[in-house]
Amino acid sequence: MPTSKAQASEPDAPFTWSDVEAILTAAGGKAGPGSLTGVTLPDFLTLELQGMPLIAPLSTTCCGKSDAEGRGARSALVRGLRGLPPFDGKQLPRLPWGGKPIAYDDIDRIETWIDEGCPGELIGSVALAGEVSVATEARVEVKGLSGPIFGPASDPAAWRYAKGELRQRMDVDVLDDAQKERLRHAFRELYKLNKWVGDKRSYNNLALIHQNHCQHGWERFLPWHRVYLYEFEQALQDFCPDVTMPWWDFPASRYKPEDPANGAILPDAFKGFLTEESARFLGDKGFPAKIDTLVGQFWANPTQVYDAVSTACGKEYVAGENRKRLIDALLEANPLWYPLRYSSQFGNGSINTVIHYHYPAQEDIDEILSLRTFRDFGGGSLYVDSFGFLDQNPHNTMHIWTGGMNPAFKTDAPADRNSAVRVAGRKFHQRDDLYSEPQFGDMFSNLTASYDPIFWPVHANIDRLWSRWQQEHPDGLPADLDSALTPWSYAVRDTLEMSRFGYEYVRGGCLMPVGLANPVGRFVSAPIAVPEATKGFRSAEVRLHRVPQLPRSCFIRVFLNTPDADATTPLNLPGYAGYAAVFGHGECYGGPGHCEVPPTENRKFDLRERSMNTPRNHRIDVTRAARRLIAAGATSLTVSLVVIGASYEEDRELLRLDGVSLNFLD
Repeated sequence: MPTSKAQASEPDAPFTWSDVEAILTAAGGKAGPGSLTGVTLPDFLTLELQGMPLIAPLSTTCCGKSDAEGRGARSALVRGLRGLPPFDGKQLPRLPWGGKPIAYDDIDRIETWIDEGCPGELIGSVALAGEVSVATEARVEVKGLSGPIFGPASDPAAWRYAKGELRQRMDVDVLDDAQKERLRHAFRELYKLNKWVGDKRSYNNLALIHQNHCQHGWERFLPWHRVYLYEFEQALQDFCPDVTMPWWDFPASRYKPEDPANGAILPDAFKGFLTEESARFLGDKGFPAKIDTLVGQFWANPTQVYDAVSTACGKEYVAGENRKRLIDALLEANPLWYPLRYSSQFGNGSINTVIHYHYPAQEDIDEILSLRTFRDFGGGSLYVDSFGFLDQNPHNTMHIWTGGMNPAFKTDAPADRNSAVRVAGRKFHQRDDLYSEPQFGDMFSNLTASYDPIFWPVHANIDRLWSRWQQEHPDGLPADLDSALTPWSYAVRDTLEMSRFGYEYVRGGCLMPVGLANPVGRFVSAPIAVPEATKGFRSAEVRLHRVPQLPRSCFIRVFLNTPDADATTPLNLPGYAGYAAVFGHGECYGGPGHCEVPPTENRKFDLRERSMNTPRNHRIDVTRAARRLIAAGATSLTVSLVVIGASYEEDRELLRLDGVSLNFLD
C-alpha cells in the first residue's frame, strides 16, 4: 500500500486545499488533457473530466444521493483515485493518469475535505472556505469569488409564462421598444381577422362585446370590465403569449394634470409616428423627400400629424387621397394609433370649459382610494347610489379626454351630445371608416370606445385602482356576487381575486434567469435602470423564483448597489436591503426519490395536493433601501445575494433557484 503523506500531519490539524494540492503534486500525472495541480482552488472546483465534474455538486434534495454516498464519494476525483467505475480500466484508467497511486488514507482525507465544503487556506487556526465550510462553527472572513454577472431576460413575460407564474401588467411609460413592438404585433394579428366576419377572435367582434354588453353605473362596472380586459388579453396572448396589457397612469407628472393640453396628452406607445419604411411608402406615393424629416416624431392626435406634414410637405399632402395614404402609413407603423382620436381637443375651449370635466389629478385618485364602501368606490345596487366615484372620474373623464372633438368637423347645427358618435351601419376598422372625419372621437361614447386601442390601457388602470382599493378593503364587496357577467359564464364573485386571472400590476422591474442546474455560488445582477415613471413605486421587492427544497437552512441577504457584498459586509450600509430565512429539508427517512416532487404535470387526473417540496418563490421587501439609494441619486440598481449558512459562514454550494427579479409595485 502506498505511503500516506497525510500520516505525517498532526491528527487535529485542519486539512485544506494546500494539503490536497501537495498530495496530488507528489503523485504526479494528469487527468486527461489537464493537470490536477497548478491551478487556484476556485478554478479546481470547476474542472471536469470527460464531462464529469471533478467535485460533485450538492444534491438539490436529500434524496438526490445514491444510498449513503456523500458529496465526496460521488465526486469523479475520489472515484478516479479509488479506481471505481468508470475509472476501473474498462472505460477509463485509474487516476492520476501517468502518476503514482495515492494512499487510501489520503484518498479518505480528500473525500472528507470535499464533504466539509473544500476548505481553502488557513487564517490563524481556522480554515477559510473555498465554497462553504460546514465543519466549523467559527465565523470567518469569506471573500467574494469571481462569477457571472446575471443580466436581464430579453423576454421576462415569456419566462413567466413558461414557468406558470403571474405575468405583469406594467406602466405603459416604462415599456421598452421590444415590449411595445410585441404589443403592436398582437394587435395587428387581431386586426387581420376582421376580414372574417364570424371569427369571434377578430378585433371587431371583441370590440362589439363592449357595445352590446358593457356594464356601467352600478356594482357590475368593475367586475365586468375586469373580465373584459382578461378575455381581450387572452386573445392577444393566443398570438403572442408574452404580451400583457399595460396601464396608463393618468395623473403622472408628464401628463401635467394642472394643464393637460400642454402635457404628453397620451402615452408615446399610442401616438402616431412614421418609420423609415413608412416614409419610403409615402415617397413612392408621391410625397416629397422632406417627409423623411418627420421620422421619429410623435403626434398625439391627427391635427398634430397634419400640421407637421403640411409644414414639411405642403397642405395638399393632408387632403384627399394623400391624406388617406398618410393614414395608411401611420397605421402600418403603429396599429396602436387611431385616426378617430382627437385627444385634448375641445373646440375653442378645454375639457373643463366645454365638457365641464377636469383631467384627473393625483389628489382625485387619492380621495377615491380613501372611500370606505364599494357602493361609493365602485357603484351600488340602488338607483339613488348607482354610480361609483371611480366610474365617474377618472373613468368617464378619460373617455372624453382621449376621444375629444374633431376640430376639422364643421356644422351649423347646435351641439347634441346625445348623437355624439354614429353607430348604426358603421364598418368598424375598415379603412373607409377610418378615413372619415366624425365630430367626436370614438372614445367619446361607450358604444364605440373599445374600437380605439387606447380603451385598453385606460381600463387597465381602472382595474389597477380597484385592485389597490381591494388590498386596503378586503371586505368591500359588490352586491349580487352570484350574478352572471354576460356574455360570459363568470359570476361577480369569480372576479374578486385578481391573481386568479394570472396577472399583477407593477410599475416596472427586471427579471434575471439563473437556472437550476448548478448552485449559485455568487449572484450579482447587471445594473437595472430605474426609469422616471418607475420612481413612484409604493414598494419594491426582490423575488427568488422557483427555489427547490434546500438540504440545509440558510439566510439569504440581499444588497442593492453593493456588488462586492459577502459574509463580512456590514448590515448598516445603505445598500443592505433585507433577508429571507429558508428552512432546510434536513435528513430524509425514506428511500430513493422519497422527497422528490411528483411529476404531476404529465398526469392529468392526479388530484393530490401539491407536494410540500414544490419549488417556491421567496419575496424580500427592499423598499427602504431602494428609496434610500434613488434619493441619493442612483439611476440604476444592482442586486447581490449572499447566502449565510448555519455556521454563519457564506455558503456557496447551497442555493439553487431558477431566476431573480426586482419588482417595483404600485
